[in-house]
Amino acid sequence: MPHDPLDPSDPRSIGRYRVLARLGEGGQGVVYLGADATGEQVAIKVLKHADASARARFAREMAAARQVDEFCTAAVRDVSVDGREPYVVSEYIDGPSLAERVRERGPLSGGGLRRLANSTATALAAIHAAGIVHRDFKPANVLLGSDGPRVVDFGIARSIDAETHTQMVGTPAYFAPEWLAGRPPTPASDVFAWAGTMVYAATGRPPFGSGPSLPALMNRIAHGPPDLAGVPPALAGLLAECLDKDPRRRPTARDLMMRLVDLNATPSQPLPQPWTGAEATGPLGGAAPTVAADAAPPRRRRTAVVAVAAAAAVLVVAAGVWLASRLVSPDAPPVAASGPPSASAASASASASASSSAPSGTVVPAAFAGTWKGTIVQEGGLTSSDSVRTPVTLTLKEGESRGHVSYEGWNCAFDTQVTEISGDVLTLRELGGSAAGSGGFCVPGEVTLTRSGGGLAYSSGGAGTGDTTGDLRKT
Repeated sequence: MPHDPLDPSDPRSIGRYRVLARLGEGGQGVVYLGADATGEQVAIKVLKHADASARARFAREMAAARQVDEFCTAAVRDVSVDGREPYVVSEYIDGPSLAERVRERGPLSGGGLRRLANSTATALAAIHAAGIVHRDFKPANVLLGSDGPRVVDFGIARSIDAETHTQMVGTPAYFAPEWLAGRPPTPASDVFAWAGTMVYAATGRPPFGSGPSLPALMNRIAHGPPDLAGVPPALAGLLAECLDKDPRRRPTARDLMMRLVDLNATPSQPLPQPWTGAEATGPLGGAAPTVAADAAPPRRRRTAVVAVAAAAAVLVVAAGVWLASRLVSPDAPPVAASGPPSASAASASASASASSSAPSGTVVPAAFAGTWKGTIVQEGGLTSSDSVRTPVTLTLKEGESRGHVSYEGWNCAFDTQVTEISGDVLTLRELGGSAAGSGGFCVPGEVTLTRSGGGLAYSSGGAGTGDTTGDLRKT
């Protein structure tokens, strides 16, 4: 792998590792080539976002990352969250990235392409089995080592994205449509990005192109078919399934492993027609989407420029996510001038989509049991410096793992699942998919509750939203 000399400002040691050279720098941090006391080379990624909540989340994600099987990934060797900047040390893969390989030598074909597809799908299945969503699967994060392809940087995007309020973490050419709509990435989003990466490997270009502008690219991802010209026919059908706009229709990474063993078993289906480039008739200069014959009739176009992005059931005025959600859902319903939709409708929508298979075994202790009420305030998100607030009601029953939370001002409600208890801190995961709120989507996320002065301190955050905090009191 190519590397650059150290800058004068670069550290010469990080923890117990010597720093030898720079391997690269991106929005998440700087990657260095290092060596341990035995002289073995390692890759050290130093993260730029290092507040207390990011460190705690980073520690949890990296603990999970260390459980991922090493056969197709760069093994995590060491993690630190105690210094000025958190860092992760991983196995050093002495080889180019897939992006560099294709850029310098052209697309892969034949057995090389098949080995890449099999190895990376297996790696993705192992990552998902450890409970991790990669969130930034792309050609630059596939390294071609002497012993085969390795997937890197899994879990890191999740560790920092709740603190990156000015951008979506990842690479736009490989974003899944649901992520552009403001919904949290899922394993299905990784499968979409994997397929885009395989198209790049086979053709030298992403499936939806990379220009001429970000809005045009996002519109193609949201509404246009992928360009699979040049992809081997045996692989094209499977990639087309993975690039389906509906994440529910994509195969899982485990399915990919099995089907790649025998591509002849892949169900045949008509391949999508490539994008025509006619981008002058649809929203924001993009081609208008087609509507399937059995699809619901289109709803009226939104009449007000209202931007909503949500995480941990929090809504925020955010132009970037509004742009993305308009591209994915240009016919979203208008915001009623007479008032928001009923809280019961939002609650029913959330409850209907709530997960029925969340893990159990971690239950509410007596100190957190009861009905808690208060007001939470969300600071400005992507582009807004204003704060928004809502009353919140949280119900937790002693000895049970499930609860319920309602954000009355935003007409959002979710069932909750206790995921972690550590002393005076309890962590909840909100269950279900997006629900209709007073101005857009309510997206479930993670809530941290800390006992404080007889009450609970509420804290949450998410990609594209500001920090959300407040105090709850038992009623």
